[in-house]
Amino acid sequence: MDLATFFEDAEVDVFARVGIDDLADADRAAVLQFLPAARSVIIFGKEVPVAVYRMGQKEKTREMLRIAEGLDETAVRLADRLKADDIPARPVPLYLPVRFAGGRVQGVVRLKSIAAAAGVGEIGRNTVLLTHRFGPRLLLAGVVTAEPAPESRTTAAAPLCTGCGDCIRACPEGAIGPDGVDAFRCRTVRAWVPPPVVPAVTWLLRRQALVGSLAPLAPWIAKTATIRCSRCVTECPRFAGDEGKG
Repeated sequence: MDLATFFEDAEVDVFARVGIDDLADADRAAVLQFLPAARSVIIFGKEVPVAVYRMGQKEKTREMLRIAEGLDETAVRLADRLKADDIPARPVPLYLPVRFAGGRVQGVVRLKSIAAAAGVGEIGRNTVLLTHRFGPRLLLAGVVTAEPAPESRTTAAAPLCTGCGDCIRACPEGAIGPDGVDAFRCRTVRAWVPPPVVPAVTWLLRRQALVGSLAPLAPWIAKTATIRCSRCVTECPRFAGDEGKG
């Protein structure tokens, strides 16, 4: 199928395809666990406009959910199109399940690191994907497929993360450290998972069958949540991206 036309019709801002052999070992293993027949990942994203981050908490949350759920619907449609062509495919879930690895909460497929491997951008110290065009304001979705990726060459781009540490200093809860982000220290997550219940939640996250059974409730929970802080994104010198110049 013509991915460029599909994503243009879906009003997606960025897309790329990467073969699993070009992924880091941990990501390759996760992708193959997610879809044993996998040979590539189609990664795509849509910009969150600068103005959204200036909204009130409820309005910002609502707009980000609208964009994320639109991407999720696009992933489902793409996977269905591929399967109609007899190509095994599976959309990466927007919400649950997740996995607990290396002491950190991760998606079952790490879209940010896969996007970096595909040449979409690079991971900043805030662990957010940085892109030239949109800075750290790109929401991602993906589809794992048994169709191989075409051969391509990615040219090295100028580094985006300067290592300035502004994102680390800006975090009011000190959630960003040398080993990544401790999700349970994030102000947004702490509103739902206060410190006393973190051990119980981590126990639950290590049990995939239980997490999977809760997946149908995740969209409802997300709609009742509020993004209380975005300073790890807004304080990044690359926040506006090239789109914000001038």
